[in-house]
Amino acid sequence: MKFKGKVLWPAVLLLVVGSWVGNVMYFQSMQLAEPLFLKHEISIRSIQGELIELHFLENNNADKKIINVQAEELPQLRFAVDERSRYQYQTLMRAAAEWMPAEAGQQIAAPLTIKEITVFYNKGQPRKVPIGEINVVESSGGGLLDFSSMGSSSTGAGSYFVKLTRSAALEKIEYSDSLKPWFKLNLSGQPVDSYLFPAKFSQGRILSFEYQWSFPDDEPAALVFYKPAITLYFQTEEGGAIVERIPINNNFNLSESQVKRLVRTGGALH
Repeated sequence: MKFKGKVLWPAVLLLVVGSWVGNVMYFQSMQLAEPLFLKHEISIRSIQGELIELHFLENNNADKKIINVQAEELPQLRFAVDERSRYQYQTLMRAAAEWMPAEAGQQIAAPLTIKEITVFYNKGQPRKVPIGEINVVESSGGGLLDFSSMGSSSTGAGSYFVKLTRSAALEKIEYSDSLKPWFKLNLSGQPVDSYLFPAKFSQGRILSFEYQWSFPDDEPAALVFYKPAITLYFQTEEGGAIVERIPINNNFNLSESQVKRLVRTGGALH
């Protein structure tokens, strides 16, 4: 029995040490070398105020942190960094800024595409990093739509209700092709694809835009922050062309498994 005990204790110690080493190695494998920006596909309208949000992952209790970001093409933007969600090893952070083009000095020529931003850290030098795309798109500002209400849920469903300020014909509706496998859009209860355009609507008509996001958890698209614009092309009774855009939010959130997948792949989405 004494002989068996002498064999048993070294084996147990070896298992404990092996388990500890394995846990340390796994922990290290789940740590980011530096904060990681997600891929974004954002549309903002050139003449209307909106919130711009950029998301990145940071190790919990990270030594190197992001303290600010800047878009060189839009130097008037002032970003504030805050925490969105905390996971086992990382925290989802957000850098947000108000886009207020009506204020003096904020009018810019559209279209404009921003693919990278300058990131400032609490230590070390700032550098440029890819963030996907922020697209500043043209908007005619015709005042044809009066936004009356909106709503959304954590299930990916949402809606916008708008009222026409004058009679017009809706000639077509467009949104990014990259969304079409995951995004369904109805106009007043009817799928957009089933409409026969042009569709005439009278002054005071309420139009509802109902949408549904449906990302499978393991799809790369589920790890992208989308804030698209639905583009509406109208023709007024006087013959004028008006382009209106409706911003759509997708109630972005990541699961624990998605965060771990992002870390393992090093964010290979750009």
